[in-house]
Amino acid sequence: MHRIVVTGFGCITATGTDVEATWQAVLAGESGIQPVSSWDTTDWKYHLAGEIKDYQPRTLVSDRKLLKVISRQDVLGLNAVDQALAHSGMLEYRDSLEDPTSFNDRTGVFVGSPGTKYRQQHDYLQSLAEAGENISVFGSEAMDQVHPMWLLRTLPNNVLAYTGIGHGFKGANENVTAHGISGAQAIAEACRYLEAGAIDRAVVVGYDSVSESEALVYYASMGLLSPRALKPFDRDRDGTILGEGAGAMVLEAKDVAMERGARIHGEVLGTSVSAEGGILSVREDGEGLVRAIRASLEDAGRKPEEIGMITAHANGSKPSDASEALAIGEVFGASSVPVTGFKWSLGHTVAASGVIEGILTLSSLRERRVPGIASLENLAPDCSDLMVSADEQSPRSSLGLLTTRGFAGLNSCVVFSTDVD
Repeated sequence: MHRIVVTGFGCITATGTDVEATWQAVLAGESGIQPVSSWDTTDWKYHLAGEIKDYQPRTLVSDRKLLKVISRQDVLGLNAVDQALAHSGMLEYRDSLEDPTSFNDRTGVFVGSPGTKYRQQHDYLQSLAEAGENISVFGSEAMDQVHPMWLLRTLPNNVLAYTGIGHGFKGANENVTAHGISGAQAIAEACRYLEAGAIDRAVVVGYDSVSESEALVYYASMGLLSPRALKPFDRDRDGTILGEGAGAMVLEAKDVAMERGARIHGEVLGTSVSAEGGILSVREDGEGLVRAIRASLEDAGRKPEEIGMITAHANGSKPSDASEALAIGEVFGASSVPVTGFKWSLGHTVAASGVIEGILTLSSLRERRVPGIASLENLAPDCSDLMVSADEQSPRSSLGLLTTRGFAGLNSCVVFSTDVD
């Protein structure tokens, strides 16, 4: 079984255009959650989101011709990929090879994708309005009014495809669409291929742009959104706030990375995925997350007492935070390991969250700083066993656990380490 190391990463979030800017914002207690600027929300109760600031797509992708056939969320994903590849030095190494064929054939791409978005249906709205109930009129009008590249722009695997096409990567690839665990599950899938020696390296990316008008309406109608603040584990928490962003990692077999002289930023020790079998809500007892945490520790060959910090899902909803606190207490005991989360600063980036928050977990371990949850004022009684604070803490070791959760009772965990011998 090959060991798997992290040799590059990149991200774009509501608080910064790269990893360092995002990390510094989190340390400073800054939040990118603000009133939505993409449309008029004057009369909306739920008007907050973690939007990318000053979105300029022409500056975010290297191949501007792609802008005709990709969406906003694809732009974010491809930007994170470009950052991670540059950070890893992988392409420069490939360019130095006399024959890069084997390199390309053994480079995989694994993507945590959000699928399609409600905004992608907007091209059809005018035709639908004009047609009334006459489907024949709709058919003829739509052909004239809908963008000819509509289908290509809505493909859920655009980031996977254009990462492979643009860089010539031809190894194993997967496109995971599993709501909030998509990014973490993409890491887990890449690790399985790397461990088995099926590939030598992988680009893993999670991306999403969930802060759109329809999403706010539907999430709000399910009682999932807060109209005022994202306050994980707080007594007054009342929901999450949606965001957008992307994160990417370059994972390599350790021996391969060392052979090319790559700088190693951390190691992935273990991963897991579990399901509770629900439609929307999570189990109140946190049973599914308990199984996921224990499975990731078993995969890593580590015990609970060895974990130095936990990056929790911490989405600010009452049932999710409470059941997550129960799950952490069940595995680790009360107030035994520092806990943090990052959605209070970035918004809930859903499919992107696992990769972005994994990168921030590595930053925490590397600098031995567990950022506080700045929006936390009064720890809720149902979360009181957590060692969580608005103030910065220190990790008790070089190992960190990331937890992510999603609709259908999905859970995925990743164990990271920055002590790579």
